Amino acid sequence: MRDLIEIQKRPVEDVLKGLSASRGESIEAGQTLVRSAAEFGLGLRAYLPLSIDTRAGENATKFAELNGYEASLAFLNLPFRNDFEAGIVLQAASETFQKFPGTRAMFPEVIDDMLKFKNRQDQIESVAPMLAQSRTIAGTELITPLVDDDSAERDSFTVPELARIPVRTIRTSQQTVAMFKHGSAYRTSYEFNRRASLDILTPYAARVARELEISKAKAAVSVLINGDGANGAAATANLGTYGADFTNSKTLQHNYKALAKFLMERAKNGTPVDMLVGNFDTYVELMFMFAPTGTVGLNRSEMEAIASAGGPMLQLPIMGGAVQFAVSSAVPANKLIAFTKAETLEELVEAGSSISENERSILNQSITYVRTEVTGYKLAFGDTRTVLTTNT
Repeated sequence: MRDLIEIQKRPVEDVLKGLSASRGESIEAGQTLVRSAAEFGLGLRAYLPLSIDTRAGENATKFAELNGYEASLAFLNLPFRNDFEAGIVLQAASETFQKFPGTRAMFPEVIDDMLKFKNRQDQIESVAPMLAQSRTIAGTELITPLVDDDSAERDSFTVPELARIPVRTIRTSQQTVAMFKHGSAYRTSYEFNRRASLDILTPYAARVARELEISKAKAAVSVLINGDGANGAAATANLGTYGADFTNSKTLQHNYKALAKFLMERAKNGTPVDMLVGNFDTYVELMFMFAPTGTVGLNRSEMEAIASAGGPMLQLPIMGGAVQFAVSSAVPANKLIAFTKAETLEELVEAGSSISENERSILNQSITYVRTEVTGYKLAFGDTRTVLTTNT
């Protein structure tokens, strides 16, 4: 894997040279472009802005206000929407992909842009709300657990003069982060590409994007519950321990006080909860905690009334606030995963993991729209998670 600082900026016509030439030359140029991006662990959407100087070369006056990726689309005549007033027709992209096979390296990016323009789909199940951070890696990575030192005073961070400062060690384990490829693809025939407009693919691309997020969320939930190999399974607790009342068909929605006690205990123990993850049934249960009771004043729910006096305010995905909630169908029934978001789950994305898929389309008559990601998940701290059972 080469260092990103080695990328040299060149005019757009130099970076994309040969893509709009004869069939054989276009294929060779497309393969070269894909491999150049892969050397740095980047997809074309990230590689092109880093490698193209839009203010240099013979097209500087036309593309000076664009970034390298946008200039590439314009240079190769790859629009992602119709703009009849400007004389731009989406069918031009289909013609470009058909006439110059090397440009098919850009096919997934053009479809993604088309999807964003036509339909900004909300991802109900998404891994992003669960993550402390997401970063790109070049290869395999070992899990790095945290180890407390043997100082008897490590529980107190008021350090007396000349006393030993508590030290925690981050060490490398012998276990690697498990990486999995998520995603799917649609392959279009030669006849389809010749006759059909690209926007026919919009609903299919939307489903690919949604299913990709669901798959990643399932993998993340598995690590949150079961651990990552170096850090064990999450601690468990029962809502009943905190005074929940399940008599007379009462459920989670009737037990905000017990949930608040659980949240307060976690905060008192030094691992405050700011993220809850549950399935769709649990989402509905929590949603009905907001139902007005008519007995607490101003037509508020019991939860809102307590929160106004300083209690923890739970916020569902449609809102923003102190304790967030994320939906994942992978969470078992009657369970809530409670954790400290900034200290818990890290996503690792394998660099250039989808670039090889682009290259396959260059060599075949069919064009394949591929959305894949190779990701893995690991824990920063092992003590920040609790799986709360909400029906006992």
